[in-house]
Amino acid sequence: MFELCQFISLETLSLYHNGMRLLSPSLANLQALTYLNLSRNLLSSLPPSVFQLPLLRVLIVSNNKLPSLPSSIYSLTHLRQLDVSCNELQSLPAELGQLETLRDLNLRRNQLTTLPEEISELPLVRLDVSCNRISHVPLCFRHLRHLQTISLDSNPLQMPPAQICSKGKYHIFKYLNMEACKSHEEELEKHLNMRPTGFKSR
Repeated sequence: MFELCQFISLETLSLYHNGMRLLSPSLANLQALTYLNLSRNLLSSLPPSVFQLPLLRVLIVSNNKLPSLPSSIYSLTHLRQLDVSCNELQSLPAELGQLETLRDLNLRRNQLTTLPEEISELPLVRLDVSCNRISHVPLCFRHLRHLQTISLDSNPLQMPPAQICSKGKYHIFKYLNMEACKSHEEELEKHLNMRPTGFKSR
């Protein structure tokens, strides 16, 4: 790795299936890197050097042992594809919502119980959260207007119900929109009930 990091103009790097537990800090020297594949290793964390690659567009860290992602992920401002499938993720940082160019997010086969609402701010085309422990999809996910594919199978879903999710994106979004309207109506009714009904006479 130390020798490899002498190649400062390198754009593509695959360290797939190398049994690595740690990454060298000198990875940050590869300032031209746009593609990094770290899948099928033994990584339990991602070092700061990964988030010091300003041009990175694709980051694949599937099949490792990551329990979390650092909040510094927001610094990957050109990232278009993030694959963290088959790890041990239990939560996601809100800063994920700052990745303004992210199109493809793969969270398959982790231990996630919730999804941050900030994901709804991303220009995602593909989202895979299958094989997790998610029971609720945030209503704001209906704002993912660029989304073409969403996978939610193998989750203990209650909202939307699993039978709705199995029908695909159109039915999922229809359900979320209906629930959002219901929620809005309930809030409005609550607000109206709190208003004074008349004026007191002097």
